Amino acid sequence: MRLQLTLVQMPCVEGDRQANYEWTRGLLKNHKSTEGLEFIVLPELFDIGFRYEDYGEAGPGIPGPTSEFIQVLAEEHSSYIIGTGLEKAESLFFNTLVMASPKGKIIGTYRKIHPFQSERDVFVGGNAATLFDIKGVKVGVEICYDVRFPEISRKLALAGAELILMPAAFPDPRSAHWDNLVMARAIENQLFVAAANRVGPAFDGKTYFGHSQVVDPWGVRLTRINSENEVFTSSVDTAMIQSVREQVTCFADIAPEGYDKIQWFRE
Repeated sequence: MRLQLTLVQMPCVEGDRQANYEWTRGLLKNHKSTEGLEFIVLPELFDIGFRYEDYGEAGPGIPGPTSEFIQVLAEEHSSYIIGTGLEKAESLFFNTLVMASPKGKIIGTYRKIHPFQSERDVFVGGNAATLFDIKGVKVGVEICYDVRFPEISRKLALAGAELILMPAAFPDPRSAHWDNLVMARAIENQLFVAAANRVGPAFDGKTYFGHSQVVDPWGVRLTRINSENEVFTSSVDTAMIQSVREQVTCFADIAPEGYDKIQWFRE
């Protein structure tokens, strides 16, 4: 099936949801959705950023204003849209991804499994991977730091994933890590990866470098932009996955019986 994968690469105004909603809508203002199946990916916590002291006053956005904004945007663009926001978790939060359908309905969620370092002060990690079945296309999702844990993408691939969508807020100086990790997840699982990263400076001195990209099952970057505030679309065909897996037979050759134990030899 042919898919349109649209990535929104944008900065974030810390703690100001309304400004970020307006920025997102402005970037997509001239975007023309296709008649085919389209997925639009927003960066991680596009609505509020990572200044933790803002969270208490702002409160959860999912369910709430952020999920409602994503629903309206999905209906306006007749596309499936994913974005992440704050979901209440007792005294802390989950970093929760929602997917909204072209009819403006929330069809599923995913809680980021791996909060990164200080994020654990405010976020609880989720305990389950998520796979969507969208008109027969199997779509997995991950959030930012999850990309460093190949176990998630492999679980999704073994469950049938053909595409992984990934919102992120990956900062300097780790751009080489980002580029290589996104490519690795596509190559090792022989599927498409569409990853949208934040761009621009943050309140704490960090700079987000962007490099949002779509990588195909061969590991070829179909599109990758640098640090522009930009929306771009790649057209892909999931039929390519079967062709790649027939030529490089990694999945046919999986040997789990060899993975469950380690032989030790000591001198």
